[in-house]
Amino acid sequence: MLRFYYLKKVLNLSAFFIGGCIFIVAEVAASECKVKRYDTEATVVKVVDGDSVTLAGKRKVRLIGINAPELARYPEKAEPYALAAKQYLKTQLAANKKVHLKFGQQHKDRYGRLLAHLFLKDGRNLNAMLVKQGLASAIVVPPNTALIDCYFSLEQQARQKAKNIWSAHSFKNTPASQLKLKDTGFAFIQGTVMRIGKSRGSIWLQLAPKFTLRIKRKDFKYFKTLDLKKLRLEDFKGKTLYARGWIYQWKKELYMQVRHPKMINGL
Repeated sequence: MLRFYYLKKVLNLSAFFIGGCIFIVAEVAASECKVKRYDTEATVVKVVDGDSVTLAGKRKVRLIGINAPELARYPEKAEPYALAAKQYLKTQLAANKKVHLKFGQQHKDRYGRLLAHLFLKDGRNLNAMLVKQGLASAIVVPPNTALIDCYFSLEQQARQKAKNIWSAHSFKNTPASQLKLKDTGFAFIQGTVMRIGKSRGSIWLQLAPKFTLRIKRKDFKYFKTLDLKKLRLEDFKGKTLYARGWIYQWKKELYMQVRHPKMINGL
């Protein structure tokens, strides 16, 4: 047992017992979400919220691969742990506001913000640290797919420990049938496929009379293990889909665009 304890400490393993057997699960450290090189160095002058900052020169940065809870924006109230995520980021940057940036393949979003992974001077990944603390969820917005496996592994660890946002009801999976037209924004949804629609540009998976998942054909290349063109309703018999992403309203109906397999489970 002493030898096992030493191995657990050295390799950063978590262990649990089932039926007298030891199952070991390797834990990912935030410091392991690394890149080979940085693109630039900058000074943070303001923390906007849990996943965005402002750099010197008024350059705004949206952290890649994560999504923190939303702060209050009238008439909407702040989401649980939104202030905690912002404060955590401020605390980490208090001692040294200089950071390294690794840009995504797509450098800017539609709002003109830079898209980057942020690293402290000692090499720690700030994006990863937020996810590990349960103060942000992991997301993928192609073509920026670097480090996603690392971020999702950290999220799983935080979920298992019910850290921060993962203890809040609003971050549980909401049945698609319970959604109302006002329920837009980032969410975690679950449901069964009741209909499949296909168009020239997309495939639509209807989970409720007023809610549909949309996968654009231009994103099929990311779903390498699945032939989306040949999907049939029978393929989903007995299956529940779990999706995450931004919900939008269109013609009194709701839809969520799914751009990467990491954003949906159950396909």
